[in-house]
Amino acid sequence: MAHAVTIARLQDAGLAVSSQAAQRRAATHPGTIYGQYGHRYSRTLASGRKPGRSDATGICVLRADQFISSVEDFVSAALLGDGWDDALSKLASAAGARGAALMRCRDYKLVGILKSAEIGELVDAYVAGRVPSNSRQVRASRSSVDGYREKEFRLDHDDYTDAEMARDPYYQEFLRPNGFFWHANVRLDGTPDEEVALSFKRGLKSGPYAREDALVLNAELPRLRGAVRIARSVLDAEGAGVARLLQRRGAPVFELDAFSRVTRTHVFDEDAASPVRVVRGRLVARDRLAQPALDGAIARAVAPSGSAAVVPLPDAEGDRRFLQVVPVGGRARDVFRATAAVAVLIDRKPRQQAIFDHDAICDGFMLTDREADVALLLGSGLSPADIAKHLHIQVDTARDHLKSIFEKTDTNRQAELVALLARLRP
Repeated sequence: MAHAVTIARLQDAGLAVSSQAAQRRAATHPGTIYGQYGHRYSRTLASGRKPGRSDATGICVLRADQFISSVEDFVSAALLGDGWDDALSKLASAAGARGAALMRCRDYKLVGILKSAEIGELVDAYVAGRVPSNSRQVRASRSSVDGYREKEFRLDHDDYTDAEMARDPYYQEFLRPNGFFWHANVRLDGTPDEEVALSFKRGLKSGPYAREDALVLNAELPRLRGAVRIARSVLDAEGAGVARLLQRRGAPVFELDAFSRVTRTHVFDEDAASPVRVVRGRLVARDRLAQPALDGAIARAVAPSGSAAVVPLPDAEGDRRFLQVVPVGGRARDVFRATAAVAVLIDRKPRQQAIFDHDAICDGFMLTDREADVALLLGSGLSPADIAKHLHIQVDTARDHLKSIFEKTDTNRQAELVALLARLRP
């Protein structure tokens, strides 16, 4: 009777137990899953954590309530634009994995990644190229042609037999020596050439994901995909705020992604006199000698620790203009292909000073109302003591606001902040 129950449990989990030999092994070891070629997999977690729930056969079943809770943390990270490492760690733990990665791939190549701490060294080795060719990335991605991968998680045995994994260099020479082996991957967003995918990585001794596990994971796919859309919207809103602020000058504005590509332009009419052009999604200086400085300024601005820069650019008439490149804060802009920096063309001739719109300052640099008040007063020439008196606050409080403003505007002292505001005046 126990033998029959074990076979039924394995079959209900989507695991074929067809041969008499496999059936005998299942009866002998009821807490074990056997693969197509007789490999035996323990379904206890390699990390030593207790499984979410075990049935009568000892097979680990993911707990839906724990996974749902971890997805809520994932959505929160998307809304806040921060906390990704912790959210991915909780998501992996609830999914019975040792780690998780959220990655953007283009033409089967990794171009951006967020990862939980547990797989940090593994991912770093992969990014550094110290691995055999990743057959899984190509094979699993190509499986999306029939729309299957677009709909649900793919498991290792969806794309490989045990025999194929036993001779695959990526599995045997990279994953196995590092204590990893099994996956559950899903495409959350993308185009035919580019995708954002979530990957759970399980330890070798944990055994493969089963269809029963995939049911729990697939149930939360709408919220996981919604979180990706939320993250992109939040990051794009921050970039749009900076762009709107700069656009008030009436000058050309360019939004750039983490790969230095122009994603949107504002008030830009490319004419013969313009010092820059957009060529194949890139900003190109009219003067070739200015191109290295332009590329360097953009690269610094879109980097994770982005810094603002100003580049002199001569136009067709020989007049000198400037391109100011301002970074937009927030992690994961490479993963979600969101605006990473905004560039604006500035005339050399001074313009009549004007007061900034308070809401535009808040939107542009993600300042609070009080921080915007302090920034505007500082830009008008008041000292911290004068600002405190004007706003009826303590001087130390005014200085605390200034410290926060410096961090959000990527400036280090009052002179830099005043100069930034002066350059941005319409």
